[in-house]
Amino acid sequence: MNNATLRLLGFVVAVLIAALLLIEAADDSDLPGAGSLLFPEMREAANDIDRITITRTGDTIVIEKRGDGWVVPERGNYSADVAKIRAVLLAMTDATVVEAKTANPDLHARLGVDSPDSEMSKGTAVAASAGETTYELIFGNVAQRSSRYARIAGDNQSWLIDQNPDIPGEPGEWLNTDIVDVDSNRIRAVTILHPDGEMISLGKETETAANFTVSDIPEGRELSYATVANGIGGALNDLDLDDVRTRVESADPVITTFETFDAVRIVVDISTDDEGNWIGIDIQLPADVEIDNANEWRTTRERVDGWQYRIADYKANLLKRRWADILKAEEADEEAGDE
Repeated sequence: MNNATLRLLGFVVAVLIAALLLIEAADDSDLPGAGSLLFPEMREAANDIDRITITRTGDTIVIEKRGDGWVVPERGNYSADVAKIRAVLLAMTDATVVEAKTANPDLHARLGVDSPDSEMSKGTAVAASAGETTYELIFGNVAQRSSRYARIAGDNQSWLIDQNPDIPGEPGEWLNTDIVDVDSNRIRAVTILHPDGEMISLGKETETAANFTVSDIPEGRELSYATVANGIGGALNDLDLDDVRTRVESADPVITTFETFDAVRIVVDISTDDEGNWIGIDIQLPADVEIDNANEWRTTRERVDGWQYRIADYKANLLKRRWADILKAEEADEEAGDE
């Protein structure tokens, strides 16, 4: 091979290498740079989003917009937590590229951005739909406290983004958790009635009284401590749900009735099954008196009517106290314990 031929081959190789570099540079230029929005087209449609679908390990949760609010169809169209929805949608619309990561599908699982269609997958897909248009982002592993790996569904390119939203994996975790919030200073009296007839009654003379007084304490017994009834009187304060279902009739529930100083009655029935403690709530307004906050109570009654709520055990325990829970142990019991 003469020198002219070698020079020609060298020239051809150089041209090919230059062409490859130009092609690679062109491909890189098509990728969003650091600081760019990952999903700019979704930001333009953010106000029109009316359905969100979350898929993780093959399981799917759907949240839909109905009127001015959001609901969880799997929970009987119960109202959803708007703050959680807003946080996830903002994470998608505001996601900014920190840096590009692998475009090799074989490496997606390492970042947690593999397709979430099976039980073995690690990614969590959030599909936000505006009418017929859907924007889907697969969130992967947390990289730092405020960053996460992500991939637009249908695109092999993965990214490190500057967002790390909380994406609940159970339908109940997307619910609006507020049930009722009645401060104990609004409660005048409480009665707990068990199916076997055991009953505890307590109350206050005035709204400013510090403690609830327990009535009809068994002869020769005393309260375990002076303020033991205050927990019962405050059981409706900041009462939240863990889950919800359409109300069903319960066999032999405990009935706990609260009466406010403006004569509103809140009747709570408590039952227990394998899933936990469930309550139903009936709110009864006085028929012959128009109270100042009647609209507040009517709104609450409309919201809780027809539903049964699973609540935290510590709240349920307050609602179904027995004498043994609030009285000091009898001397015989104490001696037996010492032995």
